[in-house]
Amino acid sequence: MAMGGQVIERSDEAIMGWRSWNLSDDASAPRLLPAGSGVDDAWQPLQAMTARCGVPSILKLGRRRHDAPDIDCRCGIYASRSLESTERPRPAWPPPCVVGTVALWGTVIEHERGWRGRSAYPARLRLVCSMCAWFEPGPGTPTSVHAFWGCFYALCDVHRGGIQIPDGRRTRPTGIDPNTLQARLLDAYAVDLVPTDAVLPLFRRPRTPEPPAYVPSIRVVPFDHDAR
Repeated sequence: MAMGGQVIERSDEAIMGWRSWNLSDDASAPRLLPAGSGVDDAWQPLQAMTARCGVPSILKLGRRRHDAPDIDCRCGIYASRSLESTERPRPAWPPPCVVGTVALWGTVIEHERGWRGRSAYPARLRLVCSMCAWFEPGPGTPTSVHAFWGCFYALCDVHRGGIQIPDGRRTRPTGIDPNTLQARLLDAYAVDLVPTDAVLPLFRRPRTPEPPAYVPSIRVVPFDHDAR
């Protein structure tokens, strides 16, 4: 989403949109972490997330001070109108494994594909296979949980071998049951589960086109049956 848009004030009725999150690698107390543009803080359970402008100071020279979101900036908490319109992550890092609906309120700026707002809290959540959701069609239902660089990544049977980033490092299996992890996430945030039918469009999208050879990209690690 670009700058501009239409400012709408909704203090009495939340706007519902879709977004994705990374998931912290704390199995006993999983936390939602931002994926892509937006704030860098974890979303705390039972607390509204408040947007703040994260534009580097050097880029703010000559600009007026403002609260997030601002019509002349890209700041704010983002949400899409649908899962189909949610931007796919860049292909150089493992993609997020949590999708769901989010409530936006306060100052909200409307764009063609969604909104960015001042305050937000998740409404419904679900674990999905990171690779099926964002890179290539697949069953989508997680059967294993991998960890990498402070985050969990849920993977289906097709992608359970893991994810390799361009420098050769790979996610590692944890042995954690994805259903247990999902239940703990829902309990922590006191929210409902996103229905299966609502996320199926993610798993049926065409494969993300291969980037040019000079662009770093993640890879699926083939599953080694002998290593089980």
